[in-house]
Formats: sequence, structure tokens, C-alpha cells
Amino acid sequence: MRAKIIVAAALLLGLVAWDFAAATTFVGDDYLFLAFARLEPNPLLAFTRDMHGGEYYRPLPMLLWWLLNRVGQGAQWPFALAGFLLHAGSAALVVALGRGVGFTLRVSLAAGALFLIAPAEREAALWFAASTDLLATIATLAALVCLLRASRGWQVASVALAALAYFSKETGLVLPLLGTAAKWAASSRQPGAAENTGRRGEFTEWLRACVAPVVPHMVVAGGYLMVRFRVLGGLGGVNDPVAPWWGRGLQMAAGLVHAVTAYAPLPEVLAWLVGGGLLLFAGVFALRTRGRAWFPVMWTLLALLPLPAAGWVVGARYYYLPAVGLMLMLAWAAEARGWAVVMLAIALLAAMGLGSTAARMGEVRRYRGVLAAARDVVAKGARAGHTIFLVRNAVKDLDLALKLTSPVGRLPQSLLVIPDVPASFVWMPQGLADRTRFLLARPPLPPAGAYRFGGQSIVGLARRGEAPDLEEVVARLPELRFIELVTDGRGQVTGRDRTEPRP
Repeated sequence: MRAKIIVAAALLLGLVAWDFAAATTFVGDDYLFLAFARLEPNPLLAFTRDMHGGEYYRPLPMLLWWLLNRVGQGAQWPFALAGFLLHAGSAALVVALGRGVGFTLRVSLAAGALFLIAPAEREAALWFAASTDLLATIATLAALVCLLRASRGWQVASVALAALAYFSKETGLVLPLLGTAAKWAASSRQPGAAENTGRRGEFTEWLRACVAPVVPHMVVAGGYLMVRFRVLGGLGGVNDPVAPWWGRGLQMAAGLVHAVTAYAPLPEVLAWLVGGGLLLFAGVFALRTRGRAWFPVMWTLLALLPLPAAGWVVGARYYYLPAVGLMLMLAWAAEARGWAVVMLAIALLAAMGLGSTAARMGEVRRYRGVLAAARDVVAKGARAGHTIFLVRNAVKDLDLALKLTSPVGRLPQSLLVIPDVPASFVWMPQGLADRTRFLLARPPLPPAGAYRFGGQSIVGLARRGEAPDLEEVVARLPELRFIELVTDGRGQVTGRDRTEPRP
């Protein structure tokens, strides 16, 4: 049995590792973290100073990015390796958590395998900027596994790991509630645990057994909130548009459905049918089953509690922590119908994962092609003395992507590259800051108007529908060069200067 488990684990780990080797790259918000890693000489300042412009307080992931950048000298492989290790570690801890609350070894192993292989959870882990969610999740799981141990040393380790979860992302604050649920589930497997106390003392015994152990975690959470409030000068947050309450409810329902299936390449209708059907089946089975089957449902609901605070909860990373409950719930329902059903579920998720990997590899190739084409044409323009470029058919945060990934000296920082993607961030040259102020978002992105890394300013451009019209841009920036990125029938991307002579 042990040999079979080792072989199966090795096969699944190899399949997942391929994603991190071939289907990921720096993209989107990655460049904000990368700007901190490249430009800030002292990463420990992230613990004591607002580095996110009043938006977030996540010092531990920022420290990790700084270290990974130094290890790899700017290469991507340390970030991919870190993502893989965090994801595999979280899957292993799902197994340990399942055993700790009283699930059988077979159910726990199945839950860990499903979490490891599920396409949406892999997609979250493949996005380097989602390291905030991965760190918070693995620290939360490790803290709870330690909490379920009896010795004082394990309890101290649990509190320390809880602090790591809090300083990784705000969603870690749900940990005391998850800890209470885990202790409750673990205690319920002891025959006669409640009956021995009598009805009058039952609630008191529950408080002693399930709530008292997480009081130190609550105290540390309070300390974290005080530090966060002091550093950010308030509650923090973003100036992004906020979805209505019903919209966020729909987003969370979609997130749970896709956490079971995938975001690509399944058609949306099929993803809802498959994912919704599996969740409905597993949820009804769990609620109708006696014992600790309620725990995965409770975990999922508790892990969703912090999400509405984001205002817009679309993306696999938001559901990485709730997916722990989903996979335990699916594993419980599948194992009850035989080990063959478990293997079928793992094979189904693996097949969907292969489709997701293929789709993502195509996206990665195109993204790298866009960057290479933009880098070539902008570098050519820079050699001709041009400094401001407007790029059509671009990608988000193109200015940061070009400046942070180009060889030293290839693209001077004094350039400004404006992509046609709203709300992009740019590394603003000091000499152009006053003249280009009209291009920035109002209200600013982030709330304070700029990230400040090593004395450099990273600012957000106008949102969709708020940007100045082209006539105004040309009138204020007459030296502007128009670049168009063109994709041919073979998928090759070419950058072309389309600037027309001006009288």
C-alpha cells in the first residue's frame, strides 16, 4: 500500500511540476511585486512602512519575492519552483488536516490528491502574484495541523504559523474560526465526549475544548491588525469599482464551481454543469451523513467570509483556501462509493488540467511574443531619440514588463510606454511626471497615488472610460510615437511604428 501511494504521488507531482516548468511566466500584477524586488534595497521596510500606497499590507510575500529575485538574479525559475513547493506543500497538509480531524487515510489522501491536481488550484499557484494566497493557505493549514497536536511545543508552533498567515494576506484572519471548527471536528470523534459532561456543562466543555485553544491565535490576530492599521494609516483598500452584493454572491458561486472544474478550456456552460453538479452531489451527501462530514462544508463557508471585502472576487486565487474544504467534501463523497470512483475523479481533474495547461502554454507563448516584439520596436525608437510610446494591442503593465525584464541598458528608464490597456501601471520617469499627470487614474491607483520602491514611483494609468481622448494626448505630448503589435497567421507578433508625419 505504501509503495502504491509513493508511486501515485510521484506521478501526480511530476504531472503538476510540468505546469510550473512550461506554462507560467511573469504577467499582470507580478510586475508590481517584481518592481519591489528589483528596486527596494531593504525588504524589511515592507513590515514597517506602507509600500502599497495605502492599499494592502502583505510584507511576508514581498520579502519572499525580494529573496527569490536575488537567488535567481532576475530569472523566473525560482518563482516557479517556489509556487510548486507551496502548492505541493499545501496538498500534503490537506492530507494531514484530514487525518487530524478524523477522516480515514483513504479520504485524506484522496483530498490531497484532488487539491494537488485540480486545474483551478494549479492555475492559482502558477500565477506568481498569488503567492500571497499560497503563503496564507499553507501557513493556515500548518497552524491548524499543529493545533490538533497535544503537546505545548506544537501549540506554540501553531501560533507562530498563524502570524505568518496573517502577515501574508488578510484572508488568514479567518484562521481562528477554522481552528475552532477543526478542534470541534476532532473532538467529535471521541465516543461520549459530550455525554460525559451532561447537558448543563456541554457548552462550557465545548468552549474549553474548541475555543480556548485558539485564543492565542486571536490575540496575535489583534496585534497584526494594530500593526496593519498603524502602517497603512487606516483600514486600507482600493479605489476600484465595487460589485453589488448580489454580484459578489454570483462571483463567489462561480469561483466555487470553477474551483472544482477549470477556467479553461471548458465552455462556461459545461464548467457550471460539471462543477455545480459535483458540488451539489458532494454537499448533499456530506449534510446527510453523520459524523464529521459537516467539517468540509463549514470550512468552505468560513473561508469565504473575508472575500466580500475585496469588492471584486474573480479569479482562482480567491478560492485557493476554500478549495481545501471542497476537496475534502468531494473526497468523502467519492470514497464512500468505492476507490474506483476516487480514481475516476482524480483522472477527470487530471484530464481537465491537461487541457488547461495546453491553453495556458499558448497564452504564455503569445504573451512572451508580445513582450519581445514591443521590446524590439521600443528599443529601436529609443535609439532614434524617442521617449514616449503608445502601444496598441498591448498587455497590462507593459511599461513595467519591458523595463524590469529587459537586459540592462537595452531600455532606459527615462522612457514611458503607454499600453492601450486601462488601469495599467508604469514606472514613471521623474522628468515626465508633471507632463503626463493627466494620464493617471482619478481617483488614483492605488489610493495614495503611487507605489514607492527605492525612491521610484510606480503609478496607475486611467481606468476604462476615464482616459483622455487621443486628440488631447497628442496635443500635450507631440513627440508621442504610435506602436502597433500585429499577429500574423502563424502566431508571430511584430511591432510596427505607425506614427504619421505631423505638420
